Amino acid sequence: MKAPAMTIWLTGLSSSGKTTLAEGLRRDLVRSGFDNVELLDGEAVRERLDDFNYSTDDRNALGEAKAKLAQDLNRQGRLVIVTGIAHHRRTREQVRRLLDRYLEVYLKCDPQICAQRDTKGHYRRAFAGEYENFVGVTEPYQESDRVELTLQTDRQSVEECAGALLQFILDKILAAAASGSRTTAFGPEENSVRDYRRG
Repeated sequence: MKAPAMTIWLTGLSSSGKTTLAEGLRRDLVRSGFDNVELLDGEAVRERLDDFNYSTDDRNALGEAKAKLAQDLNRQGRLVIVTGIAHHRRTREQVRRLLDRYLEVYLKCDPQICAQRDTKGHYRRAFAGEYENFVGVTEPYQESDRVELTLQTDRQSVEECAGALLQFILDKILAAAASGSRTTAFGPEENSVRDYRRG
């Protein structure tokens, strides 16, 4: 079974849960019967391209490079899940303009909680002043004015976030399939913002 071609971009701070939720979403969609799901995980893509460092300019360029990879896969009929901090609002707006079907999922998480989850010690080093350009500590994350889904990953469990994300994407797949077009951009109603929080 084929899901309509689209790109789901999970953005948020390092250690906010992007890779965990992206891998879970891919697994859940495959288990649901979809055989055209592709995952472009941020660090794996960075290693594959091997052209970018961690400067702000290179981070933005990497985001655009991932968007072009996703675009190529969309044209092949793939549903693409992308993870990437993409901390500049302008970069995410460029990605949105580039891709026909684009869903931005923001994993909102307090930097202190991210630091507690960081097994590699990057946050500790950033708070100690060892990094000049670390998003969430020395470099701000610019929240979008428009986002399709926000998950509070510092307040919800992985299971709660994964369940909400899967249901949201399944709803979008059904809506896109019902539209009968693989290339038409999501309409205003489809792009309505949903914010899943604990009540």
